[in-house]
This record gives sequence, C-alpha cells and structure tokens, in this order.
Amino acid sequence: MTIFNQSHPFCIEVADLLESFSSFEKKIQTLAQIINLDLNEYEIDHIALRVNTEDKAKYWLTQLLKYGTVLSNNAVNGRIIYLIKLKYPLHFAGQFIDIIELPFPKNKIYPIEGWEHIEIVIPFLQNETTESWVERISRLFLWNKLDNLKVKVSEPKVEGEQLPNPSVAVSLMDKAQNHACIKVHPYNIKKVIEV
Repeated sequence: MTIFNQSHPFCIEVADLLESFSSFEKKIQTLAQIINLDLNEYEIDHIALRVNTEDKAKYWLTQLLKYGTVLSNNAVNGRIIYLIKLKYPLHFAGQFIDIIELPFPKNKIYPIEGWEHIEIVIPFLQNETTESWVERISRLFLWNKLDNLKVKVSEPKVEGEQLPNPSVAVSLMDKAQNHACIKVHPYNIKKVIEV
C-alpha cells in the first residue's frame, strides 16, 4: 500500500515538512534542469533533512520512527547520521523513496532547515576506480564549467562500510534562490550499508 505525500502520516504529523515538501520537489526539479540531469533516467535512493539543533534532530527522529525503522545510525565525519526506512514511501519526482537521511548537527548552520538534498545513483562501470568515476561524472555533465554552480566532491569514511561511497554534490551558488542540492553516488545507500 502506498500513501502519497499529502496523506502520508509522517508528513501530516510534521506539518512544516509537508508544507515544504512540494516546494523542495520543485526546487530539485529546477536544479536538475539547470544541471542537465534527467531525474527519470536515474534512481533517487534517498532524501535528506538538515537541522541546526540536536533538539530538532531528536524531534524529527522521534516522528520518523513512528513511521519507519532505523536502517543505520553510523558516525560519518564526526557526527551521527540516521538512515530511516519508511514503512510507506514518499512520492517524489515520479519515484517512490523510502529512505530519509537525518544527520545530527555538527558545527554548520543551515540557512534553511528541512528538506535539503536528494541522492541519485550513477553506478560504477566495470573496473572503474573512484577517481575515474568522478572524472566520468565531470565529463558527462560538465558541472564544473558553469559559473552559477557549486560542485563538491567527497568520500565520507564510515566505519564498517566496505564499498567506496564517493559523491559529487551540485547546488546553486545563490542559496537564496534555491538551497536544494543534488548528490550523485555510485551505489544505492542500502547496498553500501549492507555490505
């Protein structure tokens, strides 16, 4: 049984997230057009929330756990990041997404709390290294050639994970115009944490 966003129990309970969900979806679709990325061609494996206080993180975690279970709560770059698997997925950009990422805050203050980024999967090619995957993503989309974009390449280290999990994050320089971010990584997050 699928529950769409307007009636999804989590979104109803946390009304401010429901209000911002459709706006976030539009911002992601706008960003995808700007960066020439067809969201229909790639799997969106999870959506991420961002918060500035531990109290807000605990509140949203409590709400999420009413409608899902903890898939992972690993320390990543000095902070705990929860991955919650929802019982019923959210409908987003034509796909059904059942994983929400909720990092507990570290030092950074986000100008907008709430929905912040999606992550899509562009798999490694056979025998492709992390470096050559990043180069291929760069050549494929030429994101680093556009002046209005911020592009960040990272590879978070998580204890116990066996698969490499590099990511390329793309967002607009003007966060007031659109704070949303699209990240690309080579493996579905479920596969990364299961190995």
